Amino acid sequence: MFRVFVFEPKSKALNSEPERGWDHRKASIKQDREVKITTRLIILLTLLAVPVLMLLPLGHATTATCTGTTSNAFVPTGPPTNVVTKQVNGFIIITENFGLCFTGAFNGDTQGTITIIVNTSTGSGIFFGQNTFNGIVTTSSGSASGTIFVPFAATFSAGSFEGQYTLYGGTGGLANLHGFGTIQGSLTTFVGTYTAHFFTSS
Repeated sequence: MFRVFVFEPKSKALNSEPERGWDHRKASIKQDREVKITTRLIILLTLLAVPVLMLLPLGHATTATCTGTTSNAFVPTGPPTNVVTKQVNGFIIITENFGLCFTGAFNGDTQGTITIIVNTSTGSGIFFGQNTFNGIVTTSSGSASGTIFVPFAATFSAGSFEGQYTLYGGTGGLANLHGFGTIQGSLTTFVGTYTAHFFTSS
């Protein structure tokens, strides 16, 4: 008597189990790799951003008075306030309020806002803003007091900046004053010097 053994192929469902398991493992490996790459990118950007942020005027020294020297200089009146930081692609954008104390041709203080844009790959960038000077301005015609608007813009690299400013919209004794000049200084302390060119309008 012969026994006949019939070998039937396994069902399609059984055959597909190993394939599904392999596909699941491949998807899991791919997802782990993407998470690692993303995490490394975030860590790298953070490490790049930290030294750049250390260059910015976020920890200005405090000064007690705006008088006492005749040189054309300025120093911060304290640390900036209302600091907002964003990162867009390869740039860090910071906005903040600040105060400066001027001596020389300008003798008084300013309050204003600034926007700083940093290229994270180079550490260089630009800043621009507006501030209002309140104090005494000394020109070749004499001295006068009041307030005046001072918009400015500058570029920076390697920890120092240089730029320009203009004067307009004065009040009081500065109502007819106009002018322009340059600014330069340290990006880490925001201590600097300036030049000034004045003219008056009737």
